[in-house]
Amino acid sequence: MHLDSLWRMARRLTRNDHDAEDLLQETFEKVCKNIDSLKEPEKAKAWLSKILFNTFLNKFNKSSSVDFMEVDMGNEKMEPIFYKNGVYVDMEEEIFSKIMDHEVIKAVESLPLPYRMAIVLVDIEGLSYREAESILGIPSGTLSSRLYRARRMLRDALYEYARERGYVKEA
Repeated sequence: MHLDSLWRMARRLTRNDHDAEDLLQETFEKVCKNIDSLKEPEKAKAWLSKILFNTFLNKFNKSSSVDFMEVDMGNEKMEPIFYKNGVYVDMEEEIFSKIMDHEVIKAVESLPLPYRMAIVLVDIEGLSYREAESILGIPSGTLSSRLYRARRMLRDALYEYARERGYVKEA
């Protein structure tokens, strides 16, 4: 039931099909061994996502091909992502809710891992903030900060994309 979602998450984490397949296989081996620990079946997606993420961290944490760096954005004042037709619009609503094309996928995959994971879990896979916090093992303020910064990085990376499609008007 959640295989497609887990595949997309594995693919976005590893950035290639081969490693994503390995990650999924290891994840499902762990799921099979620990299926009795799933106490709330209605939260299976979050439970599976947490296993996948922890498996990823254990397997790839020492890999030089994975980018775990944090990005310091300073003490920026929070502001809306885009201004469209006289109204501030959130990028999640305007871009991630539509079909993601190659440019958007590339921009998401270029994010440093902590920010990419926040975006993937909340904006792309639709998990709640509480579920994402649990999977990532971070407090709510950290998740909010990562989402804000990731959205800002995506806004900057996708400005031309958004302008060409009418999401941003020329000043």
